[in-house]
Amino acid sequence: MDPMVVTKIEATRDQIRIHVSNADEQEVLVRETNPVIFEKPGSMISMTKVKVRQGILVLGRLNGPHDRLYSEFALFWENAQIGGVRYVTDVAADVPTNRLPYPQPVRIKALNANAQDVQTLGIQQATYNVNLPSLMAANPSAGTLEYHHDGRTYWFLQDRVLAIDEYLREQDRCGVLVTLILLNAPKHFQSTRDAVLLDACLHPGFDAESPNVFISAFDMRTADGQGYYRAFCEFLAERYTRNDQLYGRIAGFIIGNEVQSQYVWGNAGDLGVDEYTREYTQALRLAWLCGQKHCAYLRVYASLDHFWNQAFHNDQPLRYYSGRQVIDSINRHAVRDGDFPWHVAYHPYPEDLRWPDFWHDRSAEFTFDTARITFRNMEVLPAYLAQDALCYRGSPRRIIFSEQGFNSQSGPLQQMTEEMGEAGYVLAYLKARAMPTVDMLMHHAYLDNPHEFGLNLGIRRYDPEAPDHVGSTKPIYHAIRDMDTEQEPARIAKARAAIGPAIFGYLHHPPAPVAVPDRTSRSDFGTS
Repeated sequence: MDPMVVTKIEATRDQIRIHVSNADEQEVLVRETNPVIFEKPGSMISMTKVKVRQGILVLGRLNGPHDRLYSEFALFWENAQIGGVRYVTDVAADVPTNRLPYPQPVRIKALNANAQDVQTLGIQQATYNVNLPSLMAANPSAGTLEYHHDGRTYWFLQDRVLAIDEYLREQDRCGVLVTLILLNAPKHFQSTRDAVLLDACLHPGFDAESPNVFISAFDMRTADGQGYYRAFCEFLAERYTRNDQLYGRIAGFIIGNEVQSQYVWGNAGDLGVDEYTREYTQALRLAWLCGQKHCAYLRVYASLDHFWNQAFHNDQPLRYYSGRQVIDSINRHAVRDGDFPWHVAYHPYPEDLRWPDFWHDRSAEFTFDTARITFRNMEVLPAYLAQDALCYRGSPRRIIFSEQGFNSQSGPLQQMTEEMGEAGYVLAYLKARAMPTVDMLMHHAYLDNPHEFGLNLGIRRYDPEAPDHVGSTKPIYHAIRDMDTEQEPARIAKARAAIGPAIFGYLHHPPAPVAVPDRTSRSDFGTS
């Protein structure tokens, strides 16, 4: 007889239903634990004997104040552990209040801008940073909102919550759908630097002494850290996916930022890629479950920069990974423990962020082992994710290009590089729009930022004397405006002439990405 295996775990409004194969009428021991990620299993919540009936074990959804939606389950029969999934993989339709389908806008244009420019440019999507240490508090005060999650009370800073409300309502009035970027930054992104809160929510391995670190990984190793993280996610999901859109509306969560360069953007100390992604996959999973509790369409995304088959620092494998390693490792952990619909937020900046002419990138090839995925070879990512082993129940993961831009230089090269960015946006937009699994192309910056590593990524120039520093428009502003309008053909013609008809045509309709490159007959510009 084939061994008993857990095939799926389903949450309904009132029950947890554990589906097992090759079993009926057996009495099985179910151990429920806190889902922390560490050397030993999390603390035990319950140990219960349950009889299998028609291939299903049934537990109550609640165990006192604890919601078993978030638990890890291990099953034992005849003194042996039963293999298979360990977390909730399916959420019944009667669980979320909001059961609407994903509200995909017609256009993939995305940008954070003022209301007038949003309308002028035809923007329908945006992203917005929300930092846990800037939104939550360790203790109550006159300025906090009380929130109950999983049998515990948490506190959110009222003024910060109201600011998010105001932003999301304004975006909603403008017809803009917002995806939140969830961060855990102790000193940046308006952190309150509350020492008690940081002690609870920062990753235990966070290297606070590193001079280049900006963001901590979310703490998946302790029950306290996970509690703050889940409360953070669930508060945002519950408040901003209401059917009445009272406080505004969101589409999903991007978890962290560019995590394959974790030592800078998601610091957990020195960890190998498999160990790091085991924890990161848990953060993705818990965010998805928090979302599903309230909203059927809310999506979660893994965040990656443009390094694909190499790392930012190849000589530091415990601090920097390749994007391909991260994707493969997330998939391996998710499938092993119970797959769920995680998606990808990618940043296909040009090879050299200082130069916008991505059509000259040399490390961006149309192969799965390309060093980088930039605007030049964007097609590699959807092709890679469409492989059977990476699909979720037969469908490829969705993609949002959630941060990228075109730098313009100052001085004598300003006009030339601004015009490169104008042409580059048109070609990149055409490429992204043609990809069936791509839902967003986000331009990173509205204004040039004098503090952004020496880059000028805005579509408007920074003016220190102007209100809100909103300066004059760059040529790229008009390119964004014209796409998806009657002016698009003229805009394409201008971009084709600027880039060069041969290169433009090749990259607009490039060769299909391949799994194994043929180095003896390299498929590059001018040879296909």
